[in-house]
Parts: sequence; C-alpha cells; structure tokens
Amino acid sequence: MIRALIADDEELSRRALRQLLGRHADVEIVAECRDGDEARSAIDALEPDVALLDVRMPLGTGLEVARDREAATLVVFVTAFDQFALPAFDVEAADYLTKPLTESRFDAMMERVRRRLDVRRLAARGAGTGERPAPLVARVGATDVVIPLETVDYIEADDVYAAVVSRGKRQLVRRSLDALEEMLDAAVFIRVHRSYIVRVDRVAAARRRGGRMELVLTNGTVVPVSRRRRVAVTRHFAGR
Repeated sequence: MIRALIADDEELSRRALRQLLGRHADVEIVAECRDGDEARSAIDALEPDVALLDVRMPLGTGLEVARDREAATLVVFVTAFDQFALPAFDVEAADYLTKPLTESRFDAMMERVRRRLDVRRLAARGAGTGERPAPLVARVGATDVVIPLETVDYIEADDVYAAVVSRGKRQLVRRSLDALEEMLDAAVFIRVHRSYIVRVDRVAAARRRGGRMELVLTNGTVVPVSRRRRVAVTRHFAGR
C-alpha cells in the first residue's frame, strides 16, 4: 500500500487529487493539508510514502516544505505554474504535474512513484539480508531507467549530479558523487578522483605518465587518479 499525503489550499484541487488517487487501489490517503505548516507537521508525524504538494500555499510553499522534510517521503509537485519545474529538481522531486491534471499524466506519475518505492524497498531488504544492493535510477526524458550496479563501468561528476557509464551509455542520476560514494560498496567501487568513481573489476591496468597516475578500464576509458587519492588507490589494487 502506498501512503499518500495531499497538500493544497484549494478544496477543489484537493478533491480532484482525491478522485485521481481513488482510481488506484494500492493508495491510501493518510492526510489532507491546507497550508505549508500543516503539510510539514503531517509529513514529520506520518512519514507518508509520497506527498502531493501545491507549490503556492499559505504558511510555506511546497518547495519549502520539500526542503524541510526529514522523512524519506517522495515529493510530487502539483501546480498551475510551470516556472517552478527547475527548482523542483533541486529538492529531488519525483515528478512535477501542471494543472489541469489529466488521468493519463497522473497515472504515469503514479507508475514512476511505484518504481521509486520498489527500488527503495529492494534496497532495504538487501541491507537487512545481505542481498545485492539496489540499482541506480536515471531519468531519461519522462522515463526512469534502472541501471543495475553490476553493469556500471564508472561514474563521473556532472555539475551537482553524476553521470553513470554503463553498457556504453552515459546516463544522469540526480545524486551527487559524494552521496553515491557513501551508498556504494567500498569493496566494489572506489573513489579515485573528486570527479570519478570506478568499479574495481573494470580496471584493466594502472599506469604513471609524467608523474601522474591513471587507470585504464576494460572498456578503454582512461580515468585520472588525483594526487591525494593515489596512495589509497595503489594500496587497494596492490591488495587485490
């Protein structure tokens, strides 16, 4: 069951969301909020799976509520204004819907939410049972693409996010390289540079050129090793 929260200061909008959610048998509405304060309190207390937030609300915008949340609640923005789409990605929104809502677009959003929650649940089970960790999820157009970790060659910083190179494709994930370093198994992935994480078993050779160290991967890519990480990288591969 997906536990959903609705936050919108207009009753007609809340009613429309209730009706759209009511078409999904696996959804339970756990709270309806009329302003930002109510939404903050309800998210903290109930920790819903997903919160459908209006952007413009009294006592705190949807963006502010999303930034303030401590729960792992997914956020979907529902608004009549499309100029907030880019700020929405800064708070890792699962989706961004513009009014008037259509059933087909709403249903597509719900599928995206289900996939995100499935990945989280898989990760949680793996953490408790020793199963392999959950894959990475990249956004390609309007589609979430699952990238199994065993297919990853390396990961490269891309502004505030990271690009995962897998099976000859480069796909953006909305996580920083620092965040990925923390979540990935250090026995499988190693940070070799402020801009690169490589999968250990994809390293074919290590070489020095002009006082610099670099790694040659099995796909032919050459990845630099930073000076401050050189000792750790050398020790890691010496112990293999």
